[in-house]
Amino acid sequence: MDTTTGIIILLFVVTIFSSFGGNKGYTRPTAPPPSFTQTAFPVSKSNIDPTYLAVVGENARSSIQNYICGFRNPGEAVAITDSIMRYSQMYDINPKLIAALMRRESGFNPRATSSSGAMGLGQLLSSTCKSTGVTSPYDIDDNTKGTVRYMKYLLGRFKEYSDQVAFALAGYLEGPNAVARKQGYRSHTAAYIKDIIEIYHKI
Repeated sequence: MDTTTGIIILLFVVTIFSSFGGNKGYTRPTAPPPSFTQTAFPVSKSNIDPTYLAVVGENARSSIQNYICGFRNPGEAVAITDSIMRYSQMYDINPKLIAALMRRESGFNPRATSSSGAMGLGQLLSSTCKSTGVTSPYDIDDNTKGTVRYMKYLLGRFKEYSDQVAFALAGYLEGPNAVARKQGYRSHTAAYIKDIIEIYHKI
């Protein structure tokens, strides 16, 4: 047996014995669970400024009111619009974003109640009412104030995220602690965000 053949046999034997060590040193690649999305939902990158812009303000009033008239009587539409405009300006939030959120949550029904006990225009839970100072969740003005204040908090909570608005909306649906803990949100929440963004662009 020549030297070359001997080297080949030796390498073959070493390769076989080295495989007996199992998976030591091997780490299985981890991937996020399929039910979550770790990246911001693409459609939320659609010129939604979380801050209130003066040029959006009064120009937005008529478009918001006209949109709400498609779901509520004129008197309620005016009252809802007035509250949205007042508190959006007070808390520096785009009023069209609040209107789109309310449309998705309650269809602008001030008396809406969900199976989980969420109430009014923004479908506020009792705990959210308490934290935002809402005492009459079925009152248009009080519920709007709470909805806007809560969104302001969520936008601040996720201000360091690349897609602040999407994560704030995810926090509105799932709860901010759950979204922050997993750094993402469920697939059904992505659809919820998409719905709100699409409504936003219809207003």
